[in-house]
Amino acid sequence: MMVDFSKMNTIPDFLEKNAQQFPDKPALVFDKKSFSYQELNSQSELVANFLLSKTKPQDVVAILLPNSADFVISYFGVLKAGCIALLIPPNISDDKLKFQVAKTQPNLILTESKYSAKIERANLGPKLEVIDTQTLLGIQLSTDQQPRTIAPTDTSTIIFTSGTTSEPKGVQLQHTNVVNATKNIVEFLNLTPQEIDVNISALSHSFGLGHLHCFLAVGGTTVLFRDAINLKEILNAISANHATTLGAVPAILRLLLNNFRTEFQEHGKSLRIVQTNTSPLEKELIEGILNTLPSTNFSYYYGLTEASRSTFITFNQHADKLSSIGQASPNVQVEVRDARDQVCSPGELGEICIKGKMVIQEYWQNPSASEKVKAGWFHSGDVGYMDPEGFLYYKGRYNDLINVSGEKVSPEEVEDLIKKVPGVTDAAVIGIPDKILGEVIKAFISVSDKEFDVHLVTQLCRQKLESYKVPREVEIIKEIPRTDNGKLQRNKLKKSYTELIY
Repeated sequence: MMVDFSKMNTIPDFLEKNAQQFPDKPALVFDKKSFSYQELNSQSELVANFLLSKTKPQDVVAILLPNSADFVISYFGVLKAGCIALLIPPNISDDKLKFQVAKTQPNLILTESKYSAKIERANLGPKLEVIDTQTLLGIQLSTDQQPRTIAPTDTSTIIFTSGTTSEPKGVQLQHTNVVNATKNIVEFLNLTPQEIDVNISALSHSFGLGHLHCFLAVGGTTVLFRDAINLKEILNAISANHATTLGAVPAILRLLLNNFRTEFQEHGKSLRIVQTNTSPLEKELIEGILNTLPSTNFSYYYGLTEASRSTFITFNQHADKLSSIGQASPNVQVEVRDARDQVCSPGELGEICIKGKMVIQEYWQNPSASEKVKAGWFHSGDVGYMDPEGFLYYKGRYNDLINVSGEKVSPEEVEDLIKKVPGVTDAAVIGIPDKILGEVIKAFISVSDKEFDVHLVTQLCRQKLESYKVPREVEIIKEIPRTDNGKLQRNKLKKSYTELIY
């Protein structure tokens, strides 16, 4: 059954269309409680009516909530009120919370009482009204407010980038960006109303939220988890609900394979699709998933919050392309361009550029950052190359390339090799200053054995890599810094090293 997107122009349309088509069907299951499409739609309308009396069109309303039914209801309530949802990760630091609020100036924040101390510490100012959603959703709200008209080009959401290389930027998504990204994903994955998705990713980030959008848009069911901590419970839920889809960052997939492979194989038999993202995957992980779930499509996408789900690949169908991050998604154009903004030849390294209706037009009140969008093309800052068949290969960030005496080194190439050393659980590589060569390579690793010999790392690198790519230094650290979505925070390692030497 093909899903008709012709009448879905804004994000609330996902919910409203299916509240009419499947009113009694479970839309959301959270903490053993089920919400039908009609219930979810009605409760979000009550929140919208509450907000209509307190806001103007396109006011920013902050949401500081964990994965929960309250989050989903509040999010759709904000959007139905014609406001902009500022999505704040629950584990945000006090400083970043203050930064995001100062940048966007919301008058309201929808949250839970357990975050009151964080809000007080951040000293967000007297103008910010704090609304406890658990209280709000438990009272009888007015339904007599005049609804607002929402345009597809209205801003729907602000999600701040993780700031892996610079100050976080507010990604300003329009309703049309989200609707078209959702349409592209549904088309590639061939999602239907029969889907039952287990969602274990944070809804305050685009990966988890994108999953929610897709399954509400097609009329499927989302089984939502607060987090991905209890993997046994998640596996049981996949089996008990006969789930057809699962999205998980690579780190979670590694844990499932390393610690629960037998259970994953047994409980995952109903899965039609396992989907992941964030960073290129090692061959061992891909083959591990394919061997554990041979009847399941294992799909990977490359994208950014600014240009969601830009490429896709289903590894089952492309065994010779396991190091690729896929081909352009439906209705999306992807090019690799050189420093003169000319399209590169196959195999030639350049900047990955993306065009499509899911690409943002600008960042939130940040003209200099918005220059990344030129004539509809988003210049990602990611380095890669295209093969003759149109498959894209990711090699890192432009700012992360290491210049060793004029030779450009992709840190990902060195990291992928280091991760193959027995006992290494994670790795990150940066360039450090050198008086003769300009830069040399330093590797940070986390290991499973306290007695690990770092010489094993340099030994393998000397065997497999050119001499200038071999780490000059190898340091064991407890944990490689990553964002909630699993993206490497290389800037933290660079900053800590700079602070050490200066």
